[in-house]
Amino acid sequence: MVRTILGSIGIVFLGLMTNGQDPSSVKPISLETVLKLSGTNNLKIAEVNAKYELAMAEHLAAKEWLYPTISPGFLMMSYDGNAQTTDGQFVEVEKNSVWAGASVTAQWDLGHATYQQMHAKQTVLTAGHARQAEKNKQSLKAIMTYFELGAGQSRYGSLKRLVVKSKDIVRQLEVQVTHGIAYKSDLLLAKASLNHLQIQLSQAKTDVQLASNNLVGLLNINENVLLICQDTVLIPLALVDTIPAKIEDAYKKRPEILWSQSQIEGLTIQRKTTTTGLLLPAINLGLNDGLFGPYFNPLSNRLSYYVGAKWSIPLGTLLIGGKRKAMDARINLAAITMEDAKNTIRKEVRDAQARAISSKAQLNLANEGLGYAKVAMDQSMQRQRLGTAIPLEVFNAQEQLLRSQLDQINAIRDYNKAQYQLYVALGNDL
Repeated sequence: MVRTILGSIGIVFLGLMTNGQDPSSVKPISLETVLKLSGTNNLKIAEVNAKYELAMAEHLAAKEWLYPTISPGFLMMSYDGNAQTTDGQFVEVEKNSVWAGASVTAQWDLGHATYQQMHAKQTVLTAGHARQAEKNKQSLKAIMTYFELGAGQSRYGSLKRLVVKSKDIVRQLEVQVTHGIAYKSDLLLAKASLNHLQIQLSQAKTDVQLASNNLVGLLNINENVLLICQDTVLIPLALVDTIPAKIEDAYKKRPEILWSQSQIEGLTIQRKTTTTGLLLPAINLGLNDGLFGPYFNPLSNRLSYYVGAKWSIPLGTLLIGGKRKAMDARINLAAITMEDAKNTIRKEVRDAQARAISSKAQLNLANEGLGYAKVAMDQSMQRQRLGTAIPLEVFNAQEQLLRSQLDQINAIRDYNKAQYQLYVALGNDL
């Protein structure tokens, strides 16, 4: 595996410290920590986690129909005055009674409750797939930002070193121009190049700050901190093979497709409440048991109960079928959504494969170019020690070495980003 030292935390840290950065606000962070925090702290993921918990609660609520209602208590009744007998006669009566016990009542709409509970269970599965899809999306964003942060640090480190060397060369040229050894035009060119490098250095510092701000937001870190990549080297990662894979394999694993399939299954279950669910009756059960009798007299037990079954047949649902047609339309919309997701996934896989292949080729060229630039730099330094090369030639060689280093930094960044994009596009979870 290719390992190229592109810059360290210390260089970036010291560079920022020279401009008044509070050391306590600089926090190192690793790729492992980014993956962990993006799966827990990210607000989008927190939202889908809450939706998943809601689906779980609704699933539990859908099971409540299984349990009857229990009503313990007591009742005292008194009656004084006229009453009518069964044969129509009115008589003067005075009576009282007391009851103490419990009653149990239950009503089970089997058609609705059965399929509602099955639909609630399927909704939990659907919410789980949605949660995983959002987690992959947000984690991938955080990873992309982390690599941008690492590349920005490395660019800053390389530019910082070259600025220090360039200032030294400018001082040498100033001495040589004073003694008539070098041309003033060479000094002016060196100063112009130094200013250009300092502009690039300032922009690199800004890039680091912006990438850190983005990562702080994605990870929902409630602190005013500057994040610094803990890794001191950028290493090309080989997560997946860039050989084109079957798109169908990605379909089977991507949570977006699993979410759509689960949603269609849930709607299909819900649709059955308008068809086979009508064949199941509503069951009613009542049970009353307790002590019963007149005031201040020995009480005896009284038990009563009832059981019934009733079929509700909505003729409008059977003859017109509006609810059934509405459910069919929703299922059709869900199927269209799934096809759209397949199109998106197909494009994501192909784009990620193209980026991975291209960035791998660029990385090979960047490594080769950096090798050339290092050899040229060594030879220029040797010629300067022998007195056959002027400082400006060494300066140009240093600039070329910097460009080669930046090419390699960008190539490794793009290659790693493409690897993670392809990894997720093929249906792997983060």
